[in-house]
Amino acid sequence: MKSQTFEQLRVPIAVGLVLVALFVFWPRDADGGSPLSAETESPGIVVGEPVGGVIEQSPIATSEATPIPTVTAAATATPEVTPDPGPDTFTAEVLACHDIDGSRCRGELDEFPRRASSFTALVRFEDARAGDTISVRLTGDGVTIEGGPFTLAGGGDGYYYSRINYGDLPDGEYTLIATRNGDEVARTHLRNG
Repeated sequence: MKSQTFEQLRVPIAVGLVLVALFVFWPRDADGGSPLSAETESPGIVVGEPVGGVIEQSPIATSEATPIPTVTAAATATPEVTPDPGPDTFTAEVLACHDIDGSRCRGELDEFPRRASSFTALVRFEDARAGDTISVRLTGDGVTIEGGPFTLAGGGDGYYYSRINYGDLPDGEYTLIATRNGDEVARTHLRNG
């Protein structure tokens, strides 16, 4: 009979002990009053003391960074001399063509073709230098149509071409200009109408 009574009382006693432990160890505010709630405000950064009090940590003092001086060696090296490329002997011609076959103009034009809206601008050149940029531009009667520029990887003789889509231009005189590095190097004249 004793063991039956103990078994019946064991669960309620355990629950009671847990409740007592919660009451004794439940956190309370600094005055020892009500338990701390989630709404309690606390200072920004805090450090706990062994006796349970709380002290606020002061902000760390900062100072401006001191620049580190840069040490440079005295300039004693001789500057690198670039060889003189010699006289500039670049020459070019620009042609308006129905079509091209390599550097050959197939059907050279002096007026815009009827029932067409484009032609090929061909620039043949000699003595170009690596890095030169070749392009064409059609101008006249308030119109400017740019060709796509091309920068040469090497120097020497060669050719460049660009398709000029002119659409429906007014009648008049037009100039097809070849450029090298933005400067005019050759021109030809075309008529429309």
